[in-house]
Amino acid sequence: MLWPSLIMLPLKEGDELLVSTEELDRMLKSQLPSLPTIADEKKEAAEEGEDLDRLLDEAANEVTKKDENEEELGYGAYIAAELKNFKQEADEIEKALKDVNESLEKGLEGEEETAALKKKKILEEMGRLHDEMRELRTKEGSLANLIQTTTLDIKKGRVNVGLMGDEGEVEEFQSEEEKAMTATELMARGLQAFETQLESTLHFLRLAAIHHNHDTSIVLLYDIYSQIGSPRGAFMLLQRALDDKNISAICNHKLGELYDSGARYFIPLFPAAVHFYQRAAKTGHTNAMLSLAQLWLRGSTETSMLSEDEAEALKDMRKYHAWLDKAADRGAGSALFVKGCMHIRGEHGAVKDYKTAKKYIDGAMGAQPELMKNAAKILLLLEQLRAEEETASNPPSSVTPSTQPSSAQPVAKSLNVDRDPQAFDKAAKRLGTLTQGMTPAQSTTAQRAKPGSAKRKQFWERAAVASVVGYGLYTLAFPIRALLLPFFYDIVSSFTESIM
Repeated sequence: MLWPSLIMLPLKEGDELLVSTEELDRMLKSQLPSLPTIADEKKEAAEEGEDLDRLLDEAANEVTKKDENEEELGYGAYIAAELKNFKQEADEIEKALKDVNESLEKGLEGEEETAALKKKKILEEMGRLHDEMRELRTKEGSLANLIQTTTLDIKKGRVNVGLMGDEGEVEEFQSEEEKAMTATELMARGLQAFETQLESTLHFLRLAAIHHNHDTSIVLLYDIYSQIGSPRGAFMLLQRALDDKNISAICNHKLGELYDSGARYFIPLFPAAVHFYQRAAKTGHTNAMLSLAQLWLRGSTETSMLSEDEAEALKDMRKYHAWLDKAADRGAGSALFVKGCMHIRGEHGAVKDYKTAKKYIDGAMGAQPELMKNAAKILLLLEQLRAEEETASNPPSSVTPSTQPSSAQPVAKSLNVDRDPQAFDKAAKRLGTLTQGMTPAQSTTAQRAKPGSAKRKQFWERAAVASVVGYGLYTLAFPIRALLLPFFYDIVSSFTESIM
């Protein structure tokens, strides 16, 4: 569909809005400090001889520079949990490996021996990846280290389900018909079977993703695999997003969303979200530009471990407006809609102005007609803004304060603009009606009565009196009418019988 971005215009190389890798590394270093080495942990535990959990908490407090009296929140709590998880995982792998070795030493045969050897191989590989991750986390924080650590974590998850080493995902065609299908056709066939045959859905989506590098299928696979707790989708998504030869805007934007909201393997980190959103935005992806605008507006990820002060320090309204403008200039209906809303409410430094707001809202509706479904409230606010501006430009009365009659003052005081946006217009009409009947002695600017107005007044007064008197007589004569009604029916019936 063409609506989300009418012009996929890539950014110029070295655009000033793009945050450098060095700056992102600086942010990440402060938000995700490195861990103490395993040797330091063991040395401290041996010297102190104290409870391990308490020592891990102290280590976390040290790397995050947190005072003992502070509440355990944010990245300090994450570091403490990360240290404990590393220790627990190492203990579990070590214990499981010990049990397998003991079983093999006792002597196993056939399938039992094969299964035990396979389990031993998996545990040894998981232990190797665990140690490599733990060592990498002791180094200074950077985007490169974060991506490498995430890759190792996903690989460890794949090993746990029997996928060893660096082997990629494989899916074979089952017929010549499947080979002849395009990526879009494969994806469509897979989605048709989603409700009834999940295996068939995965097969066709994997064919599209692996053989055609189909980005939408890769994102769909990530969503499905995440629901069933498999690391395979995360592996495919990360590998595709890191491809520099053929950058995928969709996969990079998806990865940015994961680092923005937080997910398994992807912790919410502001610099990581910025990095992957920027990779997508460079290709002209307007949704990524909107996501960057929101990041700089918040100063934090959607699910954030930053404090309010830290988030406030990262806010950048200039970048917020600049990214929004870049998306709007490329015809993104969502960006135009956001800009229109800002001018309706006068938010984020935008001038509250009806014409400007209407221009953007109309542009948004033209670019993305589906926005109309949820725009009823915004259109109402836009109409209220128009009424407010018209009221402000048209004073409630043309009578000057020095000559305004006292009889009109209570009317002006009773206005409630909040309840009725057109209150001033209504008041102006009422004031005009009052001033039309004034004599020159009452107001020098009031209009003179038209000739013949006195005669018309007398006519309507007489008509009103005659109507009231007539209705009163009609009411009082009810008993008489009730008595005469039978005689009337007798006369009418005799008349009709004579005719027939």
